[in-house]
Amino acid sequence: MQKKLFAITMLLSFILSLGTALAASVPLAGDRAPEFTLKSITGESVSLSQYKGSVIVLGLFHICEPCMIQATQMQKLLNEGQSKAVFLGINTAGDSEEDVRSYLNQFETRITFSYLLDPARDINKKYFQRLMPTVLVIDGNGIIRYRGSSTPAALLLSEIKKATAK
Repeated sequence: MQKKLFAITMLLSFILSLGTALAASVPLAGDRAPEFTLKSITGESVSLSQYKGSVIVLGLFHICEPCMIQATQMQKLLNEGQSKAVFLGINTAGDSEEDVRSYLNQFETRITFSYLLDPARDINKKYFQRLMPTVLVIDGNGIIRYRGSSTPAALLLSEIKKATAK
């Protein structure tokens, strides 16, 4: 009985330690955004660091309806020109270029911001993405100022303005 209790205690301790370690690695508001370099669906190499000095709106997406809605909200802000932010979308599910292109062709609003591919799912791991979609606003110094899930254009614009003021 004592051996069983000890084994259960050790297992629970391990699970709690693992959970704490994972939670500590999730980049949140106030943390530096993890660097990346990926290819866009148009073949360009895009790095987060190439936009140093600019506010970046980063959408972490899969092929799903909530992600389509979020990308459309981001495009709406880009189309309205109210924000000087750089908008980037990343397919973090490892989907093929063909599948991502097909998905983007289904949008009612054409997406014109860079849409990146992550076949190895590195961004999903670096940013510890669990919510679909995940949206981040990153200031010109590479610091995450906002991290959320589905974010309407008005709230996103407000977060961009806060990041710009920093």
